[in-house]
Amino acid sequence: MALRLATPFLTAAEESLMAFEPASPTRTVRLDFRHHDDLAHVHEAIRLELSALSLHGRSLWLSNDELATVERLLLQDDGSFGEHRFFSLADIFDLPEGAGGRMDIEGLEVDPAGPWLWVVGSHSLMRAKAIPGRHETGEAFARLTEIRRERNRHFLGRIPLVAVDERGTFELREEAPPSDGSGTLRAAHLDSGAGLDGLLADDPHIGPFMTIPAKENGFDVEGVVARGEQVFVGLRGPVLGRWAVLIELAVDEIGPGRLAPRPLDDAGRRYRKHFMDLCGLGMRDFAFDGDSLVILAGPSMDLDGPQIVFRWPGCLETRSDSMVPADRLERLVILPHGEGTDHAEGISLMETGHGKELLVVYDCPDPKRLPEDGRSIDADAFAFGF
Repeated sequence: MALRLATPFLTAAEESLMAFEPASPTRTVRLDFRHHDDLAHVHEAIRLELSALSLHGRSLWLSNDELATVERLLLQDDGSFGEHRFFSLADIFDLPEGAGGRMDIEGLEVDPAGPWLWVVGSHSLMRAKAIPGRHETGEAFARLTEIRRERNRHFLGRIPLVAVDERGTFELREEAPPSDGSGTLRAAHLDSGAGLDGLLADDPHIGPFMTIPAKENGFDVEGVVARGEQVFVGLRGPVLGRWAVLIELAVDEIGPGRLAPRPLDDAGRRYRKHFMDLCGLGMRDFAFDGDSLVILAGPSMDLDGPQIVFRWPGCLETRSDSMVPADRLERLVILPHGEGTDHAEGISLMETGHGKELLVVYDCPDPKRLPEDGRSIDADAFAFGF
């Protein structure tokens, strides 16, 4: 069935979408995790809440947005990923709510310059859920007034990657020697006072949305990519009119374990904003394709809706705030979704014997993706020869 957008007044960009059918994956890719019964810190299957991924060598890094860990799977000879190992971020960083606090990790990306693994939490607020049948009317009304701030979510940092063999197997380390032999790579993150919250609190576009919960067009981070000191953070919300927001930073290490954004111009501004016409969608995840930024876009609210992959050529060459209209973006593929299932949540590019492919994991996975073993899941691979 062709995609239909829920508005009678379509822009030229939206009209062009009407000619596109959602793509079909070229194959499925089995991701095999350890069973949650074998993991003391996990209460349900890791496969159910996958939120981000990034492939480097044969190491596939993934996050579950309920945990304060990063998961690593290794590419197997049959094209699947297995040999699951997890790394606790509380062993590397002093997390405000410790290892048991939910980080809501929504972005992972490997920067080969270090190499580093960049990690970002959602930075979002949460409204308590009101569930018919579980909560009486009065309790439900009261719950809908409750807004919570979980401090572990307010995280942006990087961790050194260390190669442990010549096959592309990497581990996370608190400290590591750099590939060029200069200095020492140390895990570090933005201080809470100098983090995204403090940086953007007074921004005229973003600041007014920072007290609004996620999935209600409030402030909600859902992606990070980096090349050297250039860091891009994507927002699922707010979407302003039809414009999604991408934040650009440059960071310096200012002390052991500490990063801070540095000025980007003579006026001392410490971030840039790029407003992007993604057909009214918010940003969900990123990957680099050479010097181009590949963007997964989806609804800013908790809804079924279009899931579109765009490419922004030349993003690393920007040196100022920008407006990026639809005609400066390449629209690559529309991803399929179900009714209440298969919301595309994370993407990564990979090159295998099947050529270049886009690997996609989903929130609310369709039960057909879930083998009876209780631990593995089938991700989708889409051809990326465009």
